[in-house]
Amino acid sequence: MIIVDWSATATPGPAAPSADRCWIAWSTENTSPEAEYFRTRRDCIARIFNLLDGRTGPAFVGFDFPFGYPVGSGLGGGRHAADRIASKLVSESNDRNNRFDVAVTLNIGISAHPGPFWGCPPRFDSPDLTLKKPPFRHENFNEWRTVERYLRSQKYQIMNVWQLMGAGCVGSQTLTGLKALDDIARHPAFIDAVKFWPFETDWDLHLEGIILTEIWPSLHDLSSYDHPIKDARQVLACRDWIIDHNRNGTLRQLFAAPNWLTPAENKICREEEGWILGVGRPG
Repeated sequence: MIIVDWSATATPGPAAPSADRCWIAWSTENTSPEAEYFRTRRDCIARIFNLLDGRTGPAFVGFDFPFGYPVGSGLGGGRHAADRIASKLVSESNDRNNRFDVAVTLNIGISAHPGPFWGCPPRFDSPDLTLKKPPFRHENFNEWRTVERYLRSQKYQIMNVWQLMGAGCVGSQTLTGLKALDDIARHPAFIDAVKFWPFETDWDLHLEGIILTEIWPSLHDLSSYDHPIKDARQVLACRDWIIDHNRNGTLRQLFAAPNWLTPAENKICREEEGWILGVGRPG
């Protein structure tokens, strides 16, 4: 199992472990080491490849960014979204990337109204990508995915996929992250094993191979972890939560669809929007 705290920053991180960069917590049947820090996304992905090379059975890789976009936006989710973003997004070895240019292109193709992507450095500010949030006037899709609407109804503070800059935003992580998922899915050693949950697993029915899964570390209690950097505490807490479920024989339940989803919502989440592991499930 591998749990990843992703970063969309455009420069390498400091040599010393730092916040707001990539972190991994991993485990096997025999070991659960401390969290690992990576200065760049490329280094992080290389480590994931290294860990997956040694797998002897099913493997779970969780990332803390959305795997899909709201239904009706045309961006889809899972492998489809990853392939589409990867065809446009360039991320260099030093983490420099063109995510704001990609957002402009996507905005132009999605709607005649400003947005839906927003938030950028001043030099990118234009009618096609604004610094501040424009009114959401897109008739064909919601601002929030189904899973996000549910969490908001439960009083969780969660961000959506459209904001690219600002505290806690996940829009840029999603763009750069989907590119990384495409890299994993196309790696020659894993191409026949990778599945995007829940899009290609039918929720909990087909969990063989390498299962790429959306997580949200903010769901987990960090109080028992004394690491000085929150990102490290988050991946450790999420990893240990999954270990506990596996030990208790309840892991598969986390991958199952919440039974209160309507048939239409189930289909939307399974085919386009995705879901967050464990949300809406007991424990």
